[in-house]
Amino acid sequence: ARNGTKADVYRFEWPPESGEYAVFKDMRPRAAWFRLAAGRFFIWREYRALRALEGIVGIPKAIAQPDVDSFVMEWRPGKPIMKWEKDKVSVEILEELGDIIRQAHERGIIHGDLHRSNILISEDGVLTVIDWATAGVFGKTRLGLKAFTFKEWCALDRRAVAKLKARHAPHSLTAAEIELLNGSKMYRMIRKAGFRMRRAFGHQRVDSPEASIARYKELAGLTASQPSSDPKKKK
Repeated sequence: ARNGTKADVYRFEWPPESGEYAVFKDMRPRAAWFRLAAGRFFIWREYRALRALEGIVGIPKAIAQPDVDSFVMEWRPGKPIMKWEKDKVSVEILEELGDIIRQAHERGIIHGDLHRSNILISEDGVLTVIDWATAGVFGKTRLGLKAFTFKEWCALDRRAVAKLKARHAPHSLTAAEIELLNGSKMYRMIRKAGFRMRRAFGHQRVDSPEASIARYKELAGLTASQPSSDPKKKK
């Protein structure tokens, strides 16, 4: 596990002697208080989301849930997108990622944590979106606050895709995706509150919402780089 709030992950051959593999996600090694307060909920939520997403190419298939602290899912090869060179991530891969997220949204499901370590690309270009532990399963009937929340979370997923395009293929950004880079009012409000809390607890390497937005807009070529402060580099 990456930290004390994540499940341990094991790959094993399944069915036995088949040459195929599955993944076992186990929350039991976590502290009892965390496992009971949140861990089991994360396991239940991810397994539920994977079941609801079954059939979408690019999302692992849920296989079984032997107990409340664990589940088994399909193993998919690949390494995180952040470990690939920028020019090795094609526009087609990024468009496919957007299509996977769109299909999930059509089923009333948001990912909620779509960062680069959760997007795998295999050596032969197969894309997989993993780690649905923070997924929201909203279903098809969404009214009032539920509908508003779903819309905002969908925008966060789409913004994550736009950020990847800004990093790897800025020329492929649509007008709507460029607008997403600014973030919604709710996004900026939540990020600003989180930024202040993390700074209050001593986290120094934390970008403000404004700095994060500016960085990705610069990657997309929408803002000019700041001039160098080194007089030797000035003309």
